[in-house]
Amino acid sequence: MIKIYKKLVYSLKKKFTIDEEVVQKFHDYFDSTSRHTKEVNLDAHICSFFVPVDRINHLVYLGHHIKANDWIPPGGHIKAGEDPEETVRREFEEELDHKLTMEEIVLFDLSVTDLNPNSRHSCKRYYDFWYIVFIERLNFNFLKKEYYDAGWFSFKEARKIIKTTHYNQIVQKIKVLL
Repeated sequence: MIKIYKKLVYSLKKKFTIDEEVVQKFHDYFDSTSRHTKEVNLDAHICSFFVPVDRINHLVYLGHHIKANDWIPPGGHIKAGEDPEETVRREFEEELDHKLTMEEIVLFDLSVTDLNPNSRHSCKRYYDFWYIVFIERLNFNFLKKEYYDAGWFSFKEARKIIKTTHYNQIVQKIKVLL
């Protein structure tokens, strides 16, 4: 799987402007361990986050995440043997109760998230692959044990309710890409 992860990072760098420091952290992480999933490395592991985007109405879908206590895009931990896009498809169905079929899924960014040791998370660091899922506005049946609430927001509204700086930067990057 390390080859797949490295290939994704390389292909992403060719298409989008990615922070070189983040790319280096990914490479250092891949080179330092073969334990990349939460099941075998609780401290640091790979995740896939995705932002459902209704490009016709210029809306993004966010959830008020219980553990993060912030409005954030959905996502989750990559499981053993799963590539990051497979994680997006699985998590989309688990968290939003919708099976992706023909929707366009685009890898567009990377981030490294250091989690507050006092938070409700048992994890310390995420290596995040970021995807856009282009989908028409639907009323998803979001996972109530994961989110207080969820819904569609304009980019301006989203940037007002998101407290975490790098999630705001992700939403801004999507707006610029559209």
